[in-house]
Amino acid sequence: MSIEQNKKIMTRMIEEVWNQGNLATADELFASNHTSPSAPQLPPGSEGVKFLVKMFREAMPDYHMQIDLMVADETQVVGRFTQSGTHTGGDLMGMKASGRKATWTEIGVLKIKDGKIVESWYEVDMLSMIQQLNGTK
Repeated sequence: MSIEQNKKIMTRMIEEVWNQGNLATADELFASNHTSPSAPQLPPGSEGVKFLVKMFREAMPDYHMQIDLMVADETQVVGRFTQSGTHTGGDLMGMKASGRKATWTEIGVLKIKDGKIVESWYEVDMLSMIQQLNGTK
């Protein structure tokens, strides 16, 4: 894959899957044997991603992810993101809706083979998000 094609895959993942909630796009982008070593408890393929997208978008109807930085080569893409949302929907990781808005960052690495995401790693500033939603930050 070319560098530009790999960047397009990450951009589609963020814009279409996360920001628009288009779960069919996740099926297009993720290989059926996709794994995420940073979240090994998630199901393989696109199912793990769809689970997370549903959870965040149901809990935060105004959820949004912005790409701050993206670099790529022929086999992988690395991005830094800023995420935000107001917790007015359902539970989020055991937390009841607080009505509070949170903004937090994430770094993601996608390994791409034959036009599909086959492996992904994510480092998310969950502590910052949880503190903001709990009103302790």
